[in-house]
Amino acid sequence: MGGFGKKASASKQNAMTEKLSLMIDALGGIGNISDATHCMTRLRLKIADQSKASEETLKSIKGVQGVVFAEGQIQIIIGVEVEKWHKALQAIMAGSGAAVGDEDKPKDKDDGKLFQNVMRVVAGIFGPVVPAIAGAGMLMGLLSGLIATNVISETSDTVYFFRSISVAVFFFLPMLVSFSAAKMFRVNEYIALAVAAAMLSPQLADKAAALKAASDAAELTVLGVVPIELMNYGGAIVPAILAVWLLSKVTPLVDSMVPTVAKPVFTPLLAFTVTATATLSAVGPLGMWLSNGAGWVVSSLLEISPTLTGFVFGLTRPITIVFGIHHSMTPISLNNFALYGKDLLMPIMCLGNLAIAGATMAIWYKQRKSVSKEQSSITAGSGVTAILGITEPALFGVLTKYTKAMFTASLAAGVFGAISVTLDTHLTSYILSSVFSLPAYLSAGTQNFIQAVMGVCGVFVLSFVLTTLFVKLDDE
Repeated sequence: MGGFGKKASASKQNAMTEKLSLMIDALGGIGNISDATHCMTRLRLKIADQSKASEETLKSIKGVQGVVFAEGQIQIIIGVEVEKWHKALQAIMAGSGAAVGDEDKPKDKDDGKLFQNVMRVVAGIFGPVVPAIAGAGMLMGLLSGLIATNVISETSDTVYFFRSISVAVFFFLPMLVSFSAAKMFRVNEYIALAVAAAMLSPQLADKAAALKAASDAAELTVLGVVPIELMNYGGAIVPAILAVWLLSKVTPLVDSMVPTVAKPVFTPLLAFTVTATATLSAVGPLGMWLSNGAGWVVSSLLEISPTLTGFVFGLTRPITIVFGIHHSMTPISLNNFALYGKDLLMPIMCLGNLAIAGATMAIWYKQRKSVSKEQSSITAGSGVTAILGITEPALFGVLTKYTKAMFTASLAAGVFGAISVTLDTHLTSYILSSVFSLPAYLSAGTQNFIQAVMGVCGVFVLSFVLTTLFVKLDDE
């Protein structure tokens, strides 16, 4: 058995290597790849010359579910095994001497495209972080559901323990974000973690509390001239990202001034000290101001017309997933949790996923007697995975082939997005947009839970009906 297991493992490894070799060739060679990151379902590759990439060849590789050329990068949809592909790709790049970040790689032609680069950075930062915060959010949601149904007492040690460890993830979110951001900005991850830890320093928090208790301003003066405003950075993501960006600028600057023999000690010393001081003095407060400003914009839109806002967010949800910019909603939702203790946008994300599932199952219903059993099962499977929160197989394997089906799914998501926001259906913690996440809505009361259940059922049915009525199988 041991020999058989080893052979099976080696066979899988060889198959992965072969697929990656085909992918690298289709991208114009290893030297054409200037950056490689991943989110939950797709590889995000930045290449120097997109004209060298073959979309058709990429799509033909077994395991590739779709390809998107968008936002200054090539996104290759893999699915749940994307992390394995990414690790294997990194190993190949490192072994070839063409590791990501090599200075002698060709200059990226898209460096001047601000929006595209911002979206790439946002996706690169939050994609890897999502599983951790989603896991903690689901734990909080399950606890709320168990408490609401009287399965467990809110005053029990069990609830206290699990609530404490899940809340800790969100409090220390700046550290998770800083580690991920350090990879994007190509700076030492552990110094980035150290800077984030400085932002969350218990001693500074205690000092702020003591000053406020004495009716004094929560401020310190360092070196006699540098003002430090003592703020609560628990859960603050924008200040953490700005801090790591600053670190990426400070590190090479101080490194250039330190003698070679002293670099191992004095470069990290100066990089950490200067960045942490500048962050707590100016960059952190600026980040908090930006966060509050973004929260104000979203809340203002909701106050002006909650129905219209919900409709627009729902209508655009499927298309943002297609172009891989849906992660831009993650910092907005996290910011809403931090500022208001709830978020109205994440329920719309779930509605969008169920709308995609409804349209996909409608396509399956219409094609089940006219296509092969294998194709029919693939369509049905894609619809099921969309219900579970993974929409790429449905979008790229089914809906992108039918323009009207994409529109009916978007329209259904828009309609129920408007209803959801109007009824104030909301979440109190970050979770994955899946039917398994529905118990989390109980944290805001039974009525909120009922609204969420009716929403996901309603949007699925509406999307299914609209697609059945208006989409023909020859509308490819």
